[in-house]
Amino acid sequence: MPSCRARGSGEDMAIDRTLRTTPLLAALALCACEAAPDIASEGGTPVACALGGATDFASECRLVELGDGSGAVIRHPDGGFRKLVQADTPAGYAEFDGAQRATSRLEGDTIVLTIGADRYRWQEQTGD
Repeated sequence: MPSCRARGSGEDMAIDRTLRTTPLLAALALCACEAAPDIASEGGTPVACALGGATDFASECRLVELGDGSGAVIRHPDGGFRKLVQADTPAGYAEFDGAQRATSRLEGDTIVLTIGADRYRWQEQTGD
């Protein structure tokens, strides 16, 4: 009958090494998250957003237009984002990709863009 102890000792050492490095990797990941720059430092225009189905808008998102004029990115304060392409819509943008479709509408001089459970609101730009 084979010895379980002899066979398992190498596997136990490999598992032990894995378990010892896991807390270190988790700590490094947390440090990286805390060191993320404030989204305001990335430029763009402040945009009011109601994320994840929130009822109230807060001015904590940023609309950053791409330098080549092909679209924009809406950045969330938690690091999330929505990539948009230019389109003939009230917002001037549509979703870049993904399963959730973007819809937009004008409410007076305010644009409201909705993608899934997230809503974004900003003033319509008028040509002077």
